[in-house]
Order: sequence, then structure tokens, then C-alpha cells
Amino acid sequence: MKKDIAINIKAAISVVVLILSLCRVFGQQNFIVNGSFESGGKTGIQSFPGWDLVGPADNNSHYGIAQSSVFPDVAQQGNFYAYFHGHPTDSSQDCLGQTVGLTVGTQYTISYYLATDGPTLGSGAAMYVLIGTTFPYDLVNDVLLTSYLPNSSNAIPYQKFTTNFTATTSSEILAFHGIDATSSILLDNVALTPAVTPAPQLSLGLSPIGTLTFTWTTSTTGYVLQANASLASTNWVTLTNPPVTVGSSNRIVLSTPISNLFFRLSLP
Repeated sequence: MKKDIAINIKAAISVVVLILSLCRVFGQQNFIVNGSFESGGKTGIQSFPGWDLVGPADNNSHYGIAQSSVFPDVAQQGNFYAYFHGHPTDSSQDCLGQTVGLTVGTQYTISYYLATDGPTLGSGAAMYVLIGTTFPYDLVNDVLLTSYLPNSSNAIPYQKFTTNFTATTSSEILAFHGIDATSSILLDNVALTPAVTPAPQLSLGLSPIGTLTFTWTTSTTGYVLQANASLASTNWVTLTNPPVTVGSSNRIVLSTPISNLFFRLSLP
């Protein structure tokens, strides 16, 4: 009988932990306004709804939002995308930025997609992505996230770039500085979200003396162990047993229940 209970408990743990992990990923807030350039359905030179900072290149500036379904001039997702030219000869950049309010000390994940719509071989094309307290290209006050240096005889499909960043001030500027006079650098689906901490894996150990040992990593804080007599019920009860730290794991030891119980970790 005890063996059957142990198998049921293990199966329930695997399913529940997976569900909790997925819910935390999909629930993240994007702090970037109009990061997909879809809002308002507007197109045009130097027109970027939702983006508060626009800085055209000194020479040959030509950038904005476009709509096209003919490759390679396409959005990564949706209908609209941003394009940049700038001028490599004098390193003059078409620049786009957005001011975001963040929590100091919190880690965020920044992601975006970059592509080109034509040859860039030997052209000096580049896209520099920075975050910090200034809008111009400034490596003293800002953090360089990406140096995108396309150098190809063909258009380059979208590539996703992802960086984790810890906010040092409550107001940061995410900025894109593009140079590509021979074709265009394309930008789409910009996102800045709180970094996701992976949900801990709950493990179960059985002892011959009739106890269950639950362990999970101490690197993830705030989780509590809960029990329920049925997965069809929402009556999850938080156990009052305090976890004990053993090495790099939290541990709770319980007596083997006389009937089936399902266990999960929960982050209130």
C-alpha cells in the first residue's frame, strides 16, 4: 500500500510543478510601450508611437515604422516593424529610445529581434543597443547590451537577442542606435520584463521508518509546501512544518500519510 501512495505522490508532483512554472513565464508584464510597433497602425519616417525619444542621424537619416509582407521587408511577428538607416561614413546614427520606470535592484530580461533587408557586406552596418540614464551613445553612463554587426551579401533573417539586466536607477532609457546606409536594419518585438526565476524542483525521498522527505533548492525563496487530498479540489493547505536547510536544499520530513495525498510547492 505504501508503494502505491509513493507513486501517486511522485506523479502529482511532476505535473503540478510543471504547471506552476508555465504560469509564471506567461504572466510577465512588458514595460515597453508599443514594442511590436503595432499600436495605432502608423507608418512613416521618424514616427514611433509610444517611444518618447527620437534622434535622427546627421546625414541621410531615414527611419521609421513600415508595413510589408514581401520578404525580407517583413515583421518578425504581426504587421509592422521599425527600420533604421543612419550613415556609416560619419558614424551618424538613427536613434530610438524609450524611458521606462523600474525598481532599483530588480533583475529584468530585455529581448528584441534584429534583421537586415539587404546586403551589408563591407558597409559598416551596425546596431548598438544600450540601457542607462542617457539617450546618446554613451558607454560611460550606459550599459552596452548588443553590438549587432551584420556583414553579409544577403539579407539576414530575424535573430533574437536576450540579456538580463539589474536596474540601478528608477528611470532607465532603452536605446537603439542604427547605421546601415546600403539597406536597412529591422527591429521588432522589443520587450522588457521582470526576470523569471525558475520554479524549484520538488523531490521526494522515502525512508524505511515510515517518513517522507521533501527537498527543494534554497536558491529559490518564498516557496511553501502544500498538500491536498484531491487534484480536482482547490483546497490546498500550507503545511506548518518549517523547512530545515541542509546544504543547498530545504527539507521537510513528514510521517507517511494513511491515505493518498498530493503535494506541491507554491509561491504565495
